Amino acid sequence: MSAVRLVLAFASVAGTASPALAMGGGGPPVSITTANYCRQTVANKGITDVTRFDQEVKKCVANPVMYPPAYDKPRW
Repeated sequence: MSAVRLVLAFASVAGTASPALAMGGGGPPVSITTANYCRQTVANKGITDVTRFDQEVKKCVANPVMYPPAYDKPRW
């Protein structure tokens, strides 16, 4: 009887875990590399106010490709 319960327990756990994994849940919302890049980019701009620093990091994390870096773009 306990073997049947064990099989049913594993089946129910497997059935509930797969939809969560399929939806991409469980991982961090932002990659560590992106967060580090954004913090460094904002720090290079010289922003010292904590509130503004956090706002700029959030802007960068939302769209790191279009966030303006601290240096000028080359004019060829």
